Amino acid sequence: MRENFESYRGELDRVRLTEESKQALVESLKRQTAIDRSGNGSRRLTMGTGRIAAAAAALCLLMTGAMAAVAASPTLRDQMFGNSAGYEQSSAFIGKSVEQNGWTVTITDCVGDDMDIYMGLEVTAPEGTILADGNYQFGTRPGDMDLTFLDMENGCQNWGIRQLPDDDPSDNTLNFMLHSGNFLDEGSYNGQRIQLKIYDLCKVWFDTERQETVCVPVCSGVWDFGEMTAAFPDSTIRLEPNVPVTTLDVEAAITEITISPISVQVCIEGDSLKGHHDWVPKNAPDGYYGCIDYQEIILYSEDGSTVTADYLRPSSGCRGGEADTGEEGQLLIRRTYSRSINGIITQLVDVDSLTAISVCGVMIPLK
Repeated sequence: MRENFESYRGELDRVRLTEESKQALVESLKRQTAIDRSGNGSRRLTMGTGRIAAAAAALCLLMTGAMAAVAASPTLRDQMFGNSAGYEQSSAFIGKSVEQNGWTVTITDCVGDDMDIYMGLEVTAPEGTILADGNYQFGTRPGDMDLTFLDMENGCQNWGIRQLPDDDPSDNTLNFMLHSGNFLDEGSYNGQRIQLKIYDLCKVWFDTERQETVCVPVCSGVWDFGEMTAAFPDSTIRLEPNVPVTTLDVEAAITEITISPISVQVCIEGDSLKGHHDWVPKNAPDGYYGCIDYQEIILYSEDGSTVTADYLRPSSGCRGGEADTGEEGQLLIRRTYSRSINGIITQLVDVDSLTAISVCGVMIPLK
């Protein structure tokens, strides 16, 4: 093992890391070690010493050749979530960069769970370039990129890249967030092999005279990150309570609950829910049947505070709503805890502090 670490050290000596980046990497490895020692059963994804060494070696390999670690801070931490407990429980430092025509794009960090993964991107223009305040995007169309999850057949049903607020319009950097959502229960995003390629950084504005959107490249090129692995702590709480609940004015059962720092998922099932579209009105915000929109879900913390899961995810849905389908009656409710006006999540929950969850008034202890 010592010989292996000596070879890793030789690789690391050729990598350029800022002090902040080094500290972020150290903290990430510390978290993995702490998780391995915690012995929290199925709630945690453990990483033993051998896997930590392998991760360090992989990091070295990823950052040789065209890849390099650069002076980039964790974007999602700094621009969105802060150094919060929820961020620590679901994040990993990446620090993988590609340079194209003097412009460097760095995947700084990621936040993820079974159903969603978010990656922070920092764009650094050549020294002296001023990226004036405005809207930027990759490609001539929003979300124009090649994103593949090699071990999942349909790993990114809902994905895209969004620009994050620019706290200094006079400098040469921009920040973005890449999101991918997995709605087909193909397994967790954690540990998945990813290939990512993005194109042409463009500035976008609406031309009032021409009455059309104009998209002009500020740097044409392809940033190909090759293959990488998304590996972040698994802090998800998974329960199968099978407790009775009243919803849609009928008796059913809460069969599954999944709580991560990013979102909560509740599955309610029962024969009484078959054909529920016969009596549930079309009063959902989108004008569809309101069968998954109005169940109250509240999380309770040790300090007495509460968080309400309000924001319905597109992956929510129901089965057996139509009487003639023959499907089992089921409501699958997936929600985040908060979001900004453009849909970006803004709050992560400290799952280690949670003591209970209430679903439609039914209290279920978590500790």
